[in-house]
Amino acid sequence: MNVPEALARCLQDTLFIAYEFHYFSFAKPRQRHDGMTVRATEALNLLYIFDNYVLDLDRRELRSGATVVAMEPQVFDLLVHLIRRREHVVSRGELIESIWGGRIVSESALSTRINAVRCAIGDSGTEQRLIKTLPRKGVRFVGEVREERKPSEALSANSPQRSAAQPIDVRQAIGGLPATQAQGAEIIIGHSQELSPVIPASRGSRRFFASRAMLASIAAIGVLCLSALAWSYFARSAQSERTRANIETAARLIGISETINMTSREDYEAARALRQWAVDLDPHHAEALADLTFAIVTGVLNHWSSDEVADLHAADLALQDALAIAPANKRVRGAQCQILRGMRQFEAAIKACSELAQNFPGYAFLHKEIGYDKLMMGQSSEALPEFLEADRLEPNSRLRWSWQQGIGLVYLMEGQDQKAIDWLSRAALEAPNAGNPAAFLASAYALVGREQEAHEALAHYLKLWPNTTLQTFEPSIGTAAFNGNMQRVLEGLRLAGMPE
Repeated sequence: MNVPEALARCLQDTLFIAYEFHYFSFAKPRQRHDGMTVRATEALNLLYIFDNYVLDLDRRELRSGATVVAMEPQVFDLLVHLIRRREHVVSRGELIESIWGGRIVSESALSTRINAVRCAIGDSGTEQRLIKTLPRKGVRFVGEVREERKPSEALSANSPQRSAAQPIDVRQAIGGLPATQAQGAEIIIGHSQELSPVIPASRGSRRFFASRAMLASIAAIGVLCLSALAWSYFARSAQSERTRANIETAARLIGISETINMTSREDYEAARALRQWAVDLDPHHAEALADLTFAIVTGVLNHWSSDEVADLHAADLALQDALAIAPANKRVRGAQCQILRGMRQFEAAIKACSELAQNFPGYAFLHKEIGYDKLMMGQSSEALPEFLEADRLEPNSRLRWSWQQGIGLVYLMEGQDQKAIDWLSRAALEAPNAGNPAAFLASAYALVGREQEAHEALAHYLKLWPNTTLQTFEPSIGTAAFNGNMQRVLEGLRLAGMPE
């Protein structure tokens, strides 16, 4: 609807409202007794008690014993909604409608808020003791909850607040008349009117009053209409400017994040934060969603994540949004390949990456992913050509260290220690803060008897990861064949001096 049409519609509504005002100007207003105020008060006085926590709606506090747990308002509202709807699985759409008022919210932002709720109540994405995630369906509060009211704050039937809310009979107040209908009264438009004691105004004065009231109402509502239209126009303009600014800022954040080579936990956290910010500003940017997926899964694969289950769920939600927007985009499909490896679906990852490589034959990242998937399946001889193909396609890539590490690891598993040293040395030089290349290099040095170099490489690794033990490198995500191949790597780490 354009501005002239909206103005005409507004004025039409104004005339109708003015007519109603004129028609009912002498009617006694109806009184409404729906108990909404009482019900709202009762709801505020409600306490939810679960585990070691008390959720106080009136004070908007979550308490653990005598300690108030710090929570953002949005996180608090999310917890309240989940507890109130604890008998049901709460979908993403319901949460967005209830907590964000239907505004556009990225899946990763929603997952971040759910993780914040879990953190506040001592839960985690791995344990899911109180809040359970049901993939593709939603979340549900599964803890046992007891409801109690605060009796000291409840309104009694004879309290001053309740008495003040009761309607007052004017006839009793000024004339001591009985509350029942008196003689001479009649019903006009459904309202009892006392006619006999009232001295009506003259016909002319009533018309004059109604006319002036009607004109005043038309003028007032017309001004409101014009003001509303003007506000709407400028609000839309301002919103458009904000949207444009958000998109531009998101693009800049994406550019900055892509300059960060995620070879350490600090780099990963910085890149993830920037990409999350970009998605929050522009939730319809498919490549921003794909980059966020890359960052989260990279953290999981390198054991930088503090909650791998929750992070993989957040990555999957971001990826689904990206696929809905741009299903054929190279980066989006590349993120899909990587997340399948993060979820240990190696065969599905190989199939997806191989199909995508046919459409994008120069995309080295895909061959790197296929190489690691085959390595995890114990197919080291088949993994090696994929790593070498990635190195041939993009010899100057910032990710080169990752497939150099893969090549060195294959050679180390197969007993070709000198080749392993050559490739792992390159990876360690290109990504000195990555850690794993230095650890594998220490293993290779130790296996060929170069003890001093082995100790130096291991010391560099332990400086980055001081609490690491040999058990950290115990295979946990690959197949039995991969676990068998890793035994030689573990033996080299033991010889290099890795703590047990």
